[in-house]
Amino acid sequence: MPKAAAPRTEPRIRPARAADLDAVLRIEREHFHRPWSREYLAAELGNRLARFTVACPGRDEEVAGFLLCWRLAGEIELHRIAVASSWLRRGLALSLLDDLLQYGRSRGCGRIVLEVRETNRPAIALYERRGFRRVGRRRDYYSDPSEDALVFALDLGGPAGL
Repeated sequence: MPKAAAPRTEPRIRPARAADLDAVLRIEREHFHRPWSREYLAAELGNRLARFTVACPGRDEEVAGFLLCWRLAGEIELHRIAVASSWLRRGLALSLLDDLLQYGRSRGCGRIVLEVRETNRPAIALYERRGFRRVGRRRDYYSDPSEDALVFALDLGGPAGL
């Protein structure tokens, strides 16, 4: 019998801070073959193109997930979204993504684009749940192991960002 999903938790989504980097790095190492460095993530905190948010589901400031994207020429490139394994299947990734959709629409962005490993079925299901559609494939985009990336996009209804 499949395990039931835990109840959805409505987290507080807020901008990431330097004090969050240890938690973000732990999540990075849990989910990505080539985790980004502390230095890279710290630089993103001050990058004017970046939107770097964290999800804090409890009363304290425990960081259970994060999202990092760039807004360029009216388009958003989603670079990372991840949730700590202990918080999976509670709606945190969906909350982070919904916050991004609201942000993009409020800024008049035309669309959001992203790449995802073709075998990452949970992420693909998340994106499709919010209306993202597959628009391309990038052969051998990922390494360790080598894998194609599927390119997804969501039209936000704003002006074209090219």
